[in-house]
Amino acid sequence: MTEQQLKQQEQEIAALAQELSRLNGLFDQQKQALGIAEGEEVTFDEKEMTPELQKAFDAVKAEAEKAGRARSSQAAAAAPASSAPHARRGAVRI
Repeated sequence: MTEQQLKQQEQEIAALAQELSRLNGLFDQQKQALGIAEGEEVTFDEKEMTPELQKAFDAVKAEAEKAGRARSSQAAAAAPASSAPHARRGAVRI
């Protein structure tokens, strides 16, 4: 791995850490709005969900998965092309 690749990876990790921090803050705000104590775990039983809540949950889940795939493809596109796994240094692949 080159030094440039390591720096890029560190930048990606820093960006992901910032996003995680933002999401954790948003989650804490939502817990506070619902009156849930800061250290209290949030759990739910899917069997107790109403059909409307299940529909909303499925929609949000699908949106989150789509955003995750988009973020993953952005990271893959930003990554430099690696050499062929069996290529020798200085060899040209035809």
